[in-house]
Amino acid sequence: MTKEILGKYLFREVDVRAGAVNLPLLSVSRYYGVVPRSTLTDALARAEDLGNYKVCAPGDIVVNRMSAYQGAMGQSEFSGLVSPDYMVLRPGPLVHGRYLHHLFRSSWFTGEVVRRLRGIGSVGLGNVRTPRINADEFGSIPLRVPSLDEQRCIADFLDVEIGKMDAILRARSRMYELLDERIDQQILEVIGRSCLSGQVAGNPVMAMRWMLEKQVRSPLESPEVITAFRDGQVTARSLRRAEGYTNSASDDPQGQAVRVGDVVVHGLDGFAGAIGASEAEGNCSPVYHVLAPKGDGDALYYGRMLRTLALQGYLTGFSFSTRERAFDFRNWDMFGRIPIPVAPFSEQRHIGEQVRTVRPLRDKFDKFGKLLAERCQSLITAAVAGQFDVSAASGRNATDGVQQP
Repeated sequence: MTKEILGKYLFREVDVRAGAVNLPLLSVSRYYGVVPRSTLTDALARAEDLGNYKVCAPGDIVVNRMSAYQGAMGQSEFSGLVSPDYMVLRPGPLVHGRYLHHLFRSSWFTGEVVRRLRGIGSVGLGNVRTPRINADEFGSIPLRVPSLDEQRCIADFLDVEIGKMDAILRARSRMYELLDERIDQQILEVIGRSCLSGQVAGNPVMAMRWMLEKQVRSPLESPEVITAFRDGQVTARSLRRAEGYTNSASDDPQGQAVRVGDVVVHGLDGFAGAIGASEAEGNCSPVYHVLAPKGDGDALYYGRMLRTLALQGYLTGFSFSTRERAFDFRNWDMFGRIPIPVAPFSEQRHIGEQVRTVRPLRDKFDKFGKLLAERCQSLITAAVAGQFDVSAASGRNATDGVQQP
């Protein structure tokens, strides 16, 4: 028999602080749930902050209060420490933990969270500044609670079906990574043949300013904001991500113009891979370097070369360090003097053409991932809402209708 019960009767908030306890840091991702922080970033929290972190036990539900409306919550499989701002909820005897995990990540539940958000602005417009939800509001949401046996059946079904989707996504991701790694290997071979590798008779190197020319342009009459992301993609924010940025209060064009094919280097984040050839036209921050190859140089090649040199740690030796794990490349007079390998135009074009070929595959993979995530969300929502009998649905292909890249 299915009942509707307020959440506060199904779980309780747990607030145990770490103190001197030594446990790994955990993070909550809208995509992966609760995972070790080391799998998402190599940046460590300051040691003096950890004493105030909350302790999470296996089976606890951890909620990122600021991103709960996006589904950033889930059941932890680990003992660890989480941000003091997170909620740690412990399921009671009336509910199966994995069922609660899936229920919380359903589109129906995140919609209920949105209705109860405390913050300034509008979630729909992506401008809520502090969209926190507290435990009382969380507990005020009435939840569909079938029998424990049915809860387990729903959770088991969703674990299996979501696992299948994740496996497909990992396989497609690995295919793209192999193509990308082949390009990186060719770039590393160019570096390895040069004097940068320590070879006395290696191929020549030259200051990048002799191969790339800094562009100084007035901003375009365009609303598009060009961003260099750490994964090497340089594109308009509107094409990749519409939330998470603070827009200027002025409607006047700001910054500097970027054209399709420009080599764009983030002056502060370039060390972490925020370098590439732009895929879109618009305006970017003045802390970026906007560069154009001289002669017959290939922009895609140079974007990949500079990014590889950054990720290899080569460029950081020429920068000013402004803070831990941050390097300042904003001074073009100094940055432009960094020596980089000289490669024949024919080799540049060959590598650039491979980058150009892989890009559409990346776009198809991204689209497939989004469609699969939508299918996953629909499946979760339908299952926890009791819209179909999961015991009769096992073996269905959850990816039917999703065009694979």
